[in-house]
Amino acid sequence: MERYALVIDSTIYLSMEEIKEYNIKRVSLNIIDGEDTFKELDVSPNFIYERLDKGHKITTSQPSPGEFLDAYEELLKEGYEKVFVVCLSDKISGTYQSATLAKNMMDNPESIYVFNSNLAAFGNEMIALKVIEMIHNKKDFVVIIKRINKLISSTKLIFTLENLISLLRSGRLSRTKAAIGTVLRIKPLIQMVEGKLDLFKSARTQKKVVEEIVEKMKETTKGCKVIWARILAHNTEHGMALKNELEKVFNNIKISYTENLGPIFCLHLGKKGYGISWCTE
Repeated sequence: MERYALVIDSTIYLSMEEIKEYNIKRVSLNIIDGEDTFKELDVSPNFIYERLDKGHKITTSQPSPGEFLDAYEELLKEGYEKVFVVCLSDKISGTYQSATLAKNMMDNPESIYVFNSNLAAFGNEMIALKVIEMIHNKKDFVVIIKRINKLISSTKLIFTLENLISLLRSGRLSRTKAAIGTVLRIKPLIQMVEGKLDLFKSARTQKKVVEEIVEKMKETTKGCKVIWARILAHNTEHGMALKNELEKVFNNIKISYTENLGPIFCLHLGKKGYGISWCTE
């Protein structure tokens, strides 16, 4: 039986226990503050918050192909025959491109498979956990690829945040939509559509945010046998309110929950942002 491994980028915030148990390799994105550059894996969310509070303008950049190449070669030297890669949507980051370029630099590129997830953060966490589950259950390489790509095709991601300024600064949301959300002081609901961010709804209250998410999930899960969902929430009250409502509405849902959000997505979501990703079978 061939041995399979997983490489993720640093915006996939699995627990250290999961990373160690499954020998997952992480490739770090970069955080840029003026002339200083830091690896995301070397700093904490507080590092981001403190600098933002001081008015610093922080940007990010993708890892180099060489960093992915090092991760691939290290795993193959450890005796793994195949390596799966889960990383940020190619529509919002060059990380996927770096991972793919590194694959093509290999003597045996067929040993690497890079999923084009069209997702980010907790959405990619959900996909990465499914890959780990299938590796643990000793599924075949091709079987894993087919199932994961099918799950990716059904995956939706929605989040809300304090304001839209950070997404505007990073170029990940249009100036018009960011201005509307900020001026009206609403709670914006942002979804990922084909790997891009789109402001699709707004709400005045947290209760309304939950209602909008539930309605969106109803629309996209009709006739499905099982719904896999992952909730990300710094604010436990908001996260648990969403979780409790989903468990009331859907009797076929399986929810994982995390409060872990790393530096780069703290930059975008802020301290009060939260969201959910889901896929169906």
